[in-house]
Amino acid sequence: MKRVLLTGLVAMTSIFSLIFFLTLPQFQSKFFQLPLLDGITESVVFSDALYMVMSTEIPQMETTLEENDIQMANLPKLLLETTSGVSPRNFSSLLDLALPGRNPDFHFSFVSNGVDEASMPIESPPPDFEELLKEEPEEEQTDDKNKTDQQEAEVYVYHSHSWEGFLPLLGEDKQKPSQASSTDNAKNIVLVGSMLTEQLEKQGIPTFHDRTNVTAALHEQGWDYYDSYRLSRKTVEAAMASNQKIQYFIDIHRDAQRKDITTTTIHGEPFAKLYFIVGEEHENYKENLAFVEKLNAQLEENYPGISRGIFLKDHTDGNGIYNQDLSKQSILIEVGGVDNNKEELSNTTKALGKVIGEYYKNAEQVTTER
Repeated sequence: MKRVLLTGLVAMTSIFSLIFFLTLPQFQSKFFQLPLLDGITESVVFSDALYMVMSTEIPQMETTLEENDIQMANLPKLLLETTSGVSPRNFSSLLDLALPGRNPDFHFSFVSNGVDEASMPIESPPPDFEELLKEEPEEEQTDDKNKTDQQEAEVYVYHSHSWEGFLPLLGEDKQKPSQASSTDNAKNIVLVGSMLTEQLEKQGIPTFHDRTNVTAALHEQGWDYYDSYRLSRKTVEAAMASNQKIQYFIDIHRDAQRKDITTTTIHGEPFAKLYFIVGEEHENYKENLAFVEKLNAQLEENYPGISRGIFLKDHTDGNGIYNQDLSKQSILIEVGGVDNNKEELSNTTKALGKVIGEYYKNAEQVTTER
């Protein structure tokens, strides 16, 4: 009898202790406000399962839900959604599962007219690093017009995915988006960085362009594609440590969408469309967002239709930070897509360079007046 009472007492004490700790504010903020839990509780599958369980215990609940036009999920549908991620109520969920890089959970601060679910950004699949490492560097890759030393720069341009290439520059044997990768800086996203750097330097803005072969650098570290932002973070932190004057950090990428979505005509000239990514997984992301919104608004005013939007990402959809916690004026820009050519990229970088240049000079003037 004593053993039973003791066991009951221990059980009750344990339960009350657990309840006590669960109700502590610091415990709740640490364990119950995680993005993962938010994602679970906000999901349709979770809601359907909860409704189903509650309807078995609460009389008339199913009738009440039907009266309020809330459809109850049946068990077969719920099992299908839970095990496969495909919803019978949403055919596009099948595409979300099947198409690499497709993401239904994008949300945005600004989205251009005409941008719908089919034209949302698409992340390029990881390249074949073994094939990229076999590429022979060409002599022309050393021909960069960047005149600013890193120690004197106030704008720092770099590429976390330096291999992202453009099919028109890669030759006729490369036709598929999955083939749009190269370590040749005359054919990949580094070319766009060089163009932007040149435009900024023409305006007297000291700009340094980091042209690191990220493929080779990752290989040297024994890292892979998923360590790209880890590597670029080290690069940016080293630059910040050696030069306190750097104010702007610009990570340039290219999207994997096709030409009809990534190209537009403005004032009779062809442009590669661009868009901005803002990572939400740090407490000061709204400062980065405010900076990007100003640039985007000016771009759209001067070049209507050039921007596809400002898209916000958290850790469930990629890195979620993108080094933007290091500076409130750190941005990620996606310029063009796999099918854009040099003329289209050049027109866009001229426009982008002009807008960034105007922002820089206005900010400098305000600082001087203070």
